[in-house]
Amino acid sequence: MARPAPIRLAGMIAATATFALLATEATAQETPLCDPETGSTCSSTQTQNGDVTGTVNLNVAVDQLEVSTNARGNSLAGGIEDSSGALTSRQTMSGSTRAETTLILNGESEGAIATTTDARANYLGVTTDGATFALDAAQTANGDRVEATTDIDAPTAHVLGGMAGGSLAVANSVALGGPSSSITGTVAQSAQTTVFAETVADVQYIPAQGDFSAQAMANAVQTSTTGASHQNLAIRQTNSPSTTEARTDVYVDNAWNLAARANAGANQTVLYNAGGSMVANTNQNNQGRVRAFTQAQTNLQGETVVSARAVANEVIAGNNDIYLELDNTQLNSGGVEASAVSIGVNGYDTYVGADAVGNSVTGYACSQCGGEVNFTNNQVNNGNVSATATTTIGAGRAAVVGANAVGNSATFYVSRPGG
Repeated sequence: MARPAPIRLAGMIAATATFALLATEATAQETPLCDPETGSTCSSTQTQNGDVTGTVNLNVAVDQLEVSTNARGNSLAGGIEDSSGALTSRQTMSGSTRAETTLILNGESEGAIATTTDARANYLGVTTDGATFALDAAQTANGDRVEATTDIDAPTAHVLGGMAGGSLAVANSVALGGPSSSITGTVAQSAQTTVFAETVADVQYIPAQGDFSAQAMANAVQTSTTGASHQNLAIRQTNSPSTTEARTDVYVDNAWNLAARANAGANQTVLYNAGGSMVANTNQNNQGRVRAFTQAQTNLQGETVVSARAVANEVIAGNNDIYLELDNTQLNSGGVEASAVSIGVNGYDTYVGADAVGNSVTGYACSQCGGEVNFTNNQVNNGNVSATATTTIGAGRAAVVGANAVGNSATFYVSRPGG
């Protein structure tokens, strides 16, 4: 008998806009729209003053289930292909952004159960392909809170095909990139809002993978360009006094392969390039509290992984080619806390880790390309940093437990392609 198709449910509320810049064979010789060489740009201004809330509530007994809940204050997405273009974007979110998923699961599920909850005050996403793209983007989030919560209540349920539950809350987020592209410009992000992501699960039996996570970010920028590409970007991120917190709390009576993770960050910039040079100027300032907390409890367990990671300011700049130039400044004055707790009665292997960092920067280039890394780094941490790992096991085969707290961390190296 064929397995029934999974039930898919999705809820989304957002103020959205889209754009596209394309050069076809018929128009490739014409002047492209918003060409920075002609001094023209595309521009978008989005302001959301009210609250934005997306909610899904379910009480079901099903074989398979996929649930997604999304809330966006301001969202601008688009792409540029085989052309050149420039974009000026301004996004301001003054209301609250909330995404909530509540799942009551009954009986036995033969297939997989998956839920995702995503809340973002401001989002900008641009895909590039064979393009030259210039960006001037500014995002401001100053509403009461940005919150994503997932609550899974299944104390008598058997989930035979595995379960995944995740929550993501981001105040300001920018994602850029694609193949054979040149990306230049500036991104400025400013947040002063509570950012909270929480995943809670109570399940009786998962004889497969059980993966539960929560991630909270005040400001996040991510770029990825491949092929013959180039980046030259200036990124400014500021998180004013506030709280950024990720919490994952899981109880599974009998778990064969369980993972529980929480990740919290005030300012994060991740840049990747290949096939050309990368030049980046990054400036991060955090004044808020950053906290990650994870707890997993089991009666019977196979392998259990519990991790919590909290970082105030983080920059990763990697060029899988010859040249990386990075000018990095990081200032943290907020407290950073990571706590991971594992409680097990009887089972096999347990891995528990807690990592807390005030300022972190990593830069690398490709050794087989004759890679060169030039960097200027200035890090100041004035906040308290603490990492705590707690493990209680009645009977088990192995336990690996670690806690790492670092004020300032800087790593620069030249590596072979791919690592």
